[in-house]
Amino acid sequence: MSRFRWITATLVVTLFTAVPASAQDEYLTMAYEITPKAGSVAGFEAALKAHMEFREANGDPWDWTFYQVMVGDKLGTYIARSGGHSWADFDEYFNTDFNEVAGPHWDATVQPLVESARNAIDQRNQGLSNVPEAGDEYSLFNVSTFYLKPDMQESFTEVLGEFHRVITEADLPFYYVMSMPAAGGDGPSMSIVGFAKSWSEFSEDPAVNQALLDEFGEEGTQELSRKFSAGFHYYENYVVMARPDLSSGGM
Repeated sequence: MSRFRWITATLVVTLFTAVPASAQDEYLTMAYEITPKAGSVAGFEAALKAHMEFREANGDPWDWTFYQVMVGDKLGTYIARSGGHSWADFDEYFNTDFNEVAGPHWDATVQPLVESARNAIDQRNQGLSNVPEAGDEYSLFNVSTFYLKPDMQESFTEVLGEFHRVITEADLPFYYVMSMPAAGGDGPSMSIVGFAKSWSEFSEDPAVNQALLDEFGEEGTQELSRKFSAGFHYYENYVVMARPDLSSGGM
């Protein structure tokens, strides 16, 4: 069960559920993955920082948080995220005059230093997320994405629901978010993102395993592990570090 330290609670889970009405329940996030050209990292970061300052000075209505991939196949990639939105927010944002100035500025200053870029929209599942209190600062995030067997999605989700219930009922300081791909990306898939303040927090937490054993016993815990593993073809993992120096909105 040691692998569940970050494979069950690094949670960003892709659950195919109906989209609720309120923005809080929708909780959509626009995410961009940007890879700079080889040998241009310093210039890319300088141009990106200047661009984010330009966005703030020109009234960007959204805040953007940047992350840098530190471990994994996406090493060298930067990720920008703006969350907490509804579908209606996208209509409003992309129809603002601001985008008429932000786009050309990006194209002239940052885009020449970009090797590749892609974007997607994901949706948080509030009922299966354990988010820390506001004000707690986390700088590292462990991301696992699971590529699911289509006929095992329901079982996989049920197992994650059981892990979430045990962790929250035990009131463990183990924080994660679950979300679903709403547009873009490969599927069916589920991701799991866990919060850490330091690298040492990526080590196994015996309290999580013990809580599972107390609830399900050894055989029951092993059965949950089997169901979990049976639910996906393969998974990929990477670790990102927050980059407040490149972010906007007072991160």
